[in-house]
Amino acid sequence: MAALVPVLWSLAGSRWWASAATLAYYLAASRGLPFGAGIFFAESAPLWFSWALWLVAGMVNALPWLLLWSETPRRQAWTLPVALALTAVPPIGFIGWVNPMTAAGVLFPGLGFVGLLCLVAGFVLIVLRCWSAVAVLASMAVVANLVMLQARPAWADAWSGHDTAFARLQTAAAPNFLAEGQRMAQVLMLAAQLEPGRVLVLPETMLPRVRQGNDFNASMLADVSAQLRTKGSTMLVGAEMSIPGRPIRNALVALGSDAGPLAQRVPVPIGMWRPWAADSIAADPFGSGIGLVAGRRVAYAICYEQLLTFPMLVSMANRPDVIVGAANDWWARETSIPTIQGQVLDVWGRLFGLPVIRATNI
Repeated sequence: MAALVPVLWSLAGSRWWASAATLAYYLAASRGLPFGAGIFFAESAPLWFSWALWLVAGMVNALPWLLLWSETPRRQAWTLPVALALTAVPPIGFIGWVNPMTAAGVLFPGLGFVGLLCLVAGFVLIVLRCWSAVAVLASMAVVANLVMLQARPAWADAWSGHDTAFARLQTAAAPNFLAEGQRMAQVLMLAAQLEPGRVLVLPETMLPRVRQGNDFNASMLADVSAQLRTKGSTMLVGAEMSIPGRPIRNALVALGSDAGPLAQRVPVPIGMWRPWAADSIAADPFGSGIGLVAGRRVAYAICYEQLLTFPMLVSMANRPDVIVGAANDWWARETSIPTIQGQVLDVWGRLFGLPVIRATNI
């Protein structure tokens, strides 16, 4: 359905109808935000803030479509790709959720960047009414979907994700020590049960904050990592890494592996990424998003960045072997957000022919 949005935009009779169609799409796709953000910011912001956040983000995403609309098909043929690009790359790309380009994973699976080009070309050809060329692209889509019915690589069977259902780990008032103990016990149990040669992915912020030095949690994780290494297994576990003098990093820690932390590139703006605040989570928006785990190049996406386009495109340009997604959606469990996150990762996996491993705390 996302692929219909640029088509509706091009068919609109006026600039305002065109922008209304795109605004409706972005608001519908992010419909879980006002309810989820209301829970996330409950201790620090009034109720209206989450609704304003939802509306403003939708309007910012719709703005390029408003400004670039034209009555003439020839002009639309170049303004449409520009609008797609502007909503995918920074600065709008920092909140550029569910870009219509993700539909390429459904229409042109396995074709990678060629599939993206085919989708954009299809939009342009529809605008120009070149129906014979559109029919050729449609035939390519059918063939691509038939070929995509092949099995995923055999090594991927050793990779799996484990979902959890824990309460919030920390509030503004104090850490939840009961939740910390429960999560650590779960990690220890899963590590003990993990079979040799397997890779297990656990959700974002599964662990209490890990501090450099003689921190008890860090020491315990070092022991778990040594046990996993002896049997050739690996666990990717979400944790916040605290190093004195540096910003906090939200990352996946590779236990049983020599890989460094896989740090989140784009934390949630305002909620986690606040450059003006001392407790902001570090960001690396133009990082590769690639880590080497168990001999495989991993393209990882942690929570919020799963919804964005440009981090995934950067990762895909670095030729990964597998896509790993980890999220902590305790605040959005009653919304559409977790489902949409999973769908977006799955279509990127389809587009580039890669296995997708997901783990969510919900």
